[in-house]
Amino acid sequence: MRFVDSHLHLDGEEAKDLVSFAASGGVLLLACGVDRRTSLGVLELAKSAPGVVRPFVGVHPSEAEGAGEVDWLQEAAGQASGVGEVGLDPSYSPAGEGGAQMSAFRRQVEVAGSLGKPLQVHSRMAEMKCLEVLAGSRVSRVLLHWLENEEALPEAMERGYYVSFGPALLYSKKLQRIASRADPALVLLESDTPVPYSPLGGVWGPMLVPSVAFKLAEVRGERFGDTLDRCNQNSLRFLGGKG
Repeated sequence: MRFVDSHLHLDGEEAKDLVSFAASGGVLLLACGVDRRTSLGVLELAKSAPGVVRPFVGVHPSEAEGAGEVDWLQEAAGQASGVGEVGLDPSYSPAGEGGAQMSAFRRQVEVAGSLGKPLQVHSRMAEMKCLEVLAGSRVSRVLLHWLENEEALPEAMERGYYVSFGPALLYSKKLQRIASRADPALVLLESDTPVPYSPLGGVWGPMLVPSVAFKLAEVRGERFGDTLDRCNQNSLRFLGGKG
């Protein structure tokens, strides 16, 4: 079974095992950095598995306070498939104007736009502010990873932004409502590895993505194979290829 995991993190001891699993099953991994170290690490990992790992580089909002300048990003993004995981999240530090999060986010959005790269955005509890920043950018391919704000969905869909759903879709009624209302041409699948899912017994990993596709098909009243194929094609379009 072939599928695309549109958002995960590959770092530490388990990274090589996950890449081996993906390679054996024809799985494509869109792997994001969260700071300079992990971003450069995923670039190196992608070099050893070019048909398996598509690297995204960036500074996550949780790391923005200690990240300093992100001048390294321009060169790194030039070698990457895209920019991410970037964004805003007030649960980590102030996310308003003048803060480290906003400064890093604006700079990274600018880099993605200047290079014509797709952008993976973390927007928890700051969805409308993220949309405001993106509205003035040159970025044409945006993924709002794990979008949880139902009120932000219509504007995201109108702009042609992608949204991704992970294993939480299996038990979250709220995410199921959002998934049922999203434009099927703008929906991607993800695992957000290495996040563990307590309601599922703490399991995690890209191998959960087919289960997410099955639930998405059930929510939308579709055939599993059709849903999985369409989400895979959507992911390729997000990357800049033909869907």
